[in-house]
Amino acid sequence: MTVLGVQGVKDLVWSLWASQANGPTSWSQPDPGRVASDVSFFGPAPIGKCSSRVELYERFYRPLARAFPVVHRQTHLFLGGIWQDQTWVAATGYLVGHMVEPLWRIRPTDKGPVRLRFGEFYRVVDGTVAEIRCLLDLPGLAAQTGVRLLPPFVGDKGPPPPPELGNGVVRGPSDPDETAYTLQLVEDMLGGCNRLEGSDLASMGMAAYWHEDMVWHGPWGVGSSHGFQEFQDHAQGPSVRSFPDRRGGFHQARFADGLTAAFTGWPSLQGTFDGEPFRGIEPTGGPIGQNIMDFYVRRSDKLHENWVLIDLVDFAAQCGVDLLAPLEEG
Repeated sequence: MTVLGVQGVKDLVWSLWASQANGPTSWSQPDPGRVASDVSFFGPAPIGKCSSRVELYERFYRPLARAFPVVHRQTHLFLGGIWQDQTWVAATGYLVGHMVEPLWRIRPTDKGPVRLRFGEFYRVVDGTVAEIRCLLDLPGLAAQTGVRLLPPFVGDKGPPPPPELGNGVVRGPSDPDETAYTLQLVEDMLGGCNRLEGSDLASMGMAAYWHEDMVWHGPWGVGSSHGFQEFQDHAQGPSVRSFPDRRGGFHQARFADGLTAAFTGWPSLQGTFDGEPFRGIEPTGGPIGQNIMDFYVRRSDKLHENWVLIDLVDFAAQCGVDLLAPLEEG
């Protein structure tokens, strides 16, 4: 049995990426040295769950390899930590390359390279990856090929950049006091979110946790918000009005590493869809859950930047809507 600390697990995952440096074609063969044969994979719709290394590579990595024979990984955040005695690594950024074959009904484009935004969480046990959770911004990829799967939105439509200060990739050890402060701040903020009363944003007290010049980068279809007021107007407000009884914090992993933090849940947010339409989807009046990944960077005593991925394809499916159906037209 090989027991790795947080630093060892970060090194393991980084080396896994290094072994894929020649692009997704190198993902098309299982890596028994780093990935367990019974690895659990929780992926974006339409992939869902895989229960073995073979299934993971057949259903997820090989389609990526066919669609992107050459790809470059741009990692914007990378961090590790411990959650409930399990050691995790999380990362987000882009896979950048020319798309040459369809990927889950999304057709390739000849307009040049595209960016596929990703979020990943890896749980390592006995020196091998035992669990992977992954979200991809498929509506954002489809938009780059000319197909808009969601209605117009007011958020910034540009691709979310890396952290402003370039401090999102934490390869080495961090100051434990800084890590503890960041994690406590995130958990206090989550507690504030769960104090929501009806649709009253002020009941959450978010101003106590965020800088006024904060930046929130949501998935395509919601976009980015620059500044606390935009965040409340364009991101948090619409969610609250759609799911007035929503609650968050249902996480499979939540940890910090220095000034960075991350969490994910399947679903992370739960509530009743009995408010306003959400991203063009009509309320069902029933319960919903959203699979989400959040990544944070703290500046001084408050949170400054937040990158969020939401599986909107899965959310739509819960509401009886096939969000990818327009890809089959024409």
